[in-house]
Amino acid sequence: MQEKKAVRSYGLITMGLFIVLILGWFMLSYNTLVKKEEQVKVSWSQVESNLQRKLDLLPNLVKVVKKYTTHEKELLTQITELRANALKTLEHNSANNMGEVQKMQTRLNGTMMKLMAVAENYPDLKSSEQFLQLQSQIEGTENRINITRMQFNAAVGDYNAYRKTIPANIVASIGGFSQKAYFKADTQAHQKFEVEM
Repeated sequence: MQEKKAVRSYGLITMGLFIVLILGWFMLSYNTLVKKEEQVKVSWSQVESNLQRKLDLLPNLVKVVKKYTTHEKELLTQITELRANALKTLEHNSANNMGEVQKMQTRLNGTMMKLMAVAENYPDLKSSEQFLQLQSQIEGTENRINITRMQFNAAVGDYNAYRKTIPANIVASIGGFSQKAYFKADTQAHQKFEVEM
């Protein structure tokens, strides 16, 4: 009788330890998924922050170019409209609308390339201190955007890889952690870019 109680107690202790280990493993996996998912969100907000910086620089660039050019009103109007659309895109939860952000960025970059090409036709503009500073700031911002996109993709890769590992994949399916999309280049980015004027 004493032996049966000891075996039964041992069985209950073993089962209790097993349940505690399972719960601990679940909590650890869940917390790791939460942390990695938040890192993806933080990385994306850095991309958005740099895109916003670029959009904030555009009105100043347009003002400087307006001073020197008289025939480029259509291009300047186009940039102003694209900027307004880009701001709307960023304001409308772009983390869930990454494709729209990518399209907006491609259109904006194409128009800015046209503007820089136009500047080549105006030597006074090209040598203007304000224009050179803005051009440098925009180039720096483009570099920051590229770096933050790479960091975002690294965070997404880390999250997605962890999410697929065993046992995290079980916790991910129970906890509703879905796979995240990478920031990919627009299909036009693979084509040769030509400035039309």
